[in-house]
Amino acid sequence: MRPMNHLKNVTIRTIYMISLMFFYFSIFWSFSLHIEPYIICIWFFVLFTFYYVMDLFNFEVSSYRAQDLVLSCFFNFLNALFFYLVFRAEKLFLIFFILAVLENLTKYLLIKTVCSRENVLVYGVNGKNEAVKETLLSNARYNYVGYVGGREFFGNKKLGGLEELPKIVAQHKVSKIIVLEKYIDEKLKKDLFKLRIKGVDIKDYFSFSEEVQGKIDVNSIDEGWLAFSHGFKIYQADMQRKLKRVFDFLLAAIVGIFTLPVMLLAVPIIKLESKGPVFFVQERIGYGGKPFKMIKFRSMRTDAEKDGPKWAAENDPRVTKFGSFMRKTRIDELPQLWNVIKGEMSFVGPRPERQVFIDTLEKEIPFYSLRHSVQPGLTGWAQVMYPYGASVEDALHKLEYELYYIKYQSFIMDVIIFFKTLKTVFFGKGR
Repeated sequence: MRPMNHLKNVTIRTIYMISLMFFYFSIFWSFSLHIEPYIICIWFFVLFTFYYVMDLFNFEVSSYRAQDLVLSCFFNFLNALFFYLVFRAEKLFLIFFILAVLENLTKYLLIKTVCSRENVLVYGVNGKNEAVKETLLSNARYNYVGYVGGREFFGNKKLGGLEELPKIVAQHKVSKIIVLEKYIDEKLKKDLFKLRIKGVDIKDYFSFSEEVQGKIDVNSIDEGWLAFSHGFKIYQADMQRKLKRVFDFLLAAIVGIFTLPVMLLAVPIIKLESKGPVFFVQERIGYGGKPFKMIKFRSMRTDAEKDGPKWAAENDPRVTKFGSFMRKTRIDELPQLWNVIKGEMSFVGPRPERQVFIDTLEKEIPFYSLRHSVQPGLTGWAQVMYPYGASVEDALHKLEYELYYIKYQSFIMDVIIFFKTLKTVFFGKGR
């Protein structure tokens, strides 16, 4: 998902949220139902939180989902019941029935008009065909129609040769073409240009990887691509970095105040469950390759690394029972708010790693050191996009997401990652 896609998704969600607010205020006014403004504000906060957590603001779909209808009607019924108990007005059940209809009708129309499924054609044959095909098939917004190429590719649907491209595009109503060939002749350039001005979206592999997968294929880039590629404004935007620092400080202070009771409760539980210190302090590598002391609640036994440094794994036997709960809910990382306040970490950025692992990863993975060119974070794009991993291969995949974040970092993207992290915590899928 590139910034334009981020902006598109945020815009659609904003339109939907504004529509909901308009409907609710209009209906309340029409039925002469007077509610205190502060009650409405609290109620809207609860409503939007519920809708976000339950994925009702998801417009990255190709069709309206029955589960959205069920959840929306259920929540509106609860609203009607709650307000009836407060105001004792039977008309509230009619009000929220009308609102449920308007909500779902609006969402249905937005999906039908804005989120229509795209027919995608792949041009060319190389080692990326299978990965591109699998990505398209797993994404509800795209319909993989096949590929056009000069040779057969096992397991794929060849629609014709290179000279048949315009005919195939028209026949299958193709709206997007992904070009995998690095070198294109003059005839193909002219064909692609004619298709482009007719409204067909033309993407090369890099653009496709960024737009659809939200990552940068590390093994397919070089220094030249990094030097001339657009983006990476975080390196020049001094004011943006300062605003990010202010945002980090204020958010860390606010979150710290609200989660202080949780942290105070965690301390005695950690002490009672296993012997050892409450906090786990470890040297990590931060911005510019400088080491700093990262602090966490201890979630493992004290002898966890008696045989030497090891990557933490999913269902790691070294993790205590309460430690497992803290990891899923990210409670163990709350003390890192102090690292954020001190300026050693940001709220959003690549997760800081240990030097012992960095020494290995920099030899195995190209451009791994680039993750140290920005402030490390409590959470990041890789954490919300990639499942738990503990290997060199997993580190490579995470770096692809981290490079994408570095390339397109913005305040909007940080907010998106923050809310995606909240959803991860709510559903107990912390890493």
